[in-house]
Amino acid sequence: MEKPFFIVDSHQDIAWNVSLGRDFLETASSWRARVNDSAQFGERLVTLPDLLASPVRLVVGTIFVLPARAAGLWEGVNYSTPAQAHQQGQEQLDFYVKLSQTDERITLIRNVAELDAHLAAIKAGANQIGLIISMEGADPITQPSELSEWVAQGLRLVGPAWKSTLYCGGTDEPGPLTPLGYQLLAEMQRLGLILDVSHMAEETFYNALDAYQGTIIASHSNCRHFVNTDRQLSDDMLQRLIERDGVIGVVLYDNFLRPREEQRKPTLDDVIRHISRICELAGSTRTVALGTDWDGGFGGESIPAPLTSLSDLPLLGEALLKQGWHEDDIHNLFYANWLRVLRRGLANF
Repeated sequence: MEKPFFIVDSHQDIAWNVSLGRDFLETASSWRARVNDSAQFGERLVTLPDLLASPVRLVVGTIFVLPARAAGLWEGVNYSTPAQAHQQGQEQLDFYVKLSQTDERITLIRNVAELDAHLAAIKAGANQIGLIISMEGADPITQPSELSEWVAQGLRLVGPAWKSTLYCGGTDEPGPLTPLGYQLLAEMQRLGLILDVSHMAEETFYNALDAYQGTIIASHSNCRHFVNTDRQLSDDMLQRLIERDGVIGVVLYDNFLRPREEQRKPTLDDVIRHISRICELAGSTRTVALGTDWDGGFGGESIPAPLTSLSDLPLLGEALLKQGWHEDDIHNLFYANWLRVLRRGLANF
């Protein structure tokens, strides 16, 4: 296969890992050898050196804060009050902004002009990573009226849910879009943000698609047809996104690729069946992409074989070629689909 131009990864919890004390500037292999935190957070995969050594050249980096009621999942910083959620979210946003200001290898992308400049630079051979800032779970925004302040600092995508939040039901905590949720979506639409429906409870998902007329994506979600939990998207939910010309980022995480009870190591064949299901529903390769979620509470021990690092992602393209895919379709998966949707959303700034 011709070497891909580059890969876009629509979901990496970079700032969350920094809040846990992980150094983003140290290689994953060095960190794993030096710091024994794999039992808590998973075997480290995502660092700036590892990104630069891989084909990934554009990342959606999240702001994610952990509600105290879920803190048993991982040890680390968590929030019990809106003020704490706001402070922790702001610290993560500040990390991204300061990193882009102090490290020339990171380019903060806030509009189409900055996206185009980054694409031109990497096409010319620049070894740098473009960063677009997202929020996963909107509790750091304590009131919808605050959203404009976050946007002024660079926030461009918002996923209102993780568990349930002020704004909606979420994973394992079902419920509708709340009155504040409708206000948040109205403010997002006024400001031109991209809505990320990943982690939304099913009732909230349908409420949001009916209420929101802007750009909609699922940054990191797989097919409920294969993994029957509320964290994944049903065929009907996928179809609704397809009808909105949305894009779904397939998650490269074992427990989202096969049911937990199967207790087998997933492979690229499992990834391909999720990708293929989305493409069959869409009738094309126009709606599927990658949202690895690597280092999002799991690590190298929980990714499909034979992947071991970001540099292995092209193996997925090679496997798809053997399945009869064309190179143009693989380029859609790796970067073109995300660029189309991101360009549409960033055009508002």
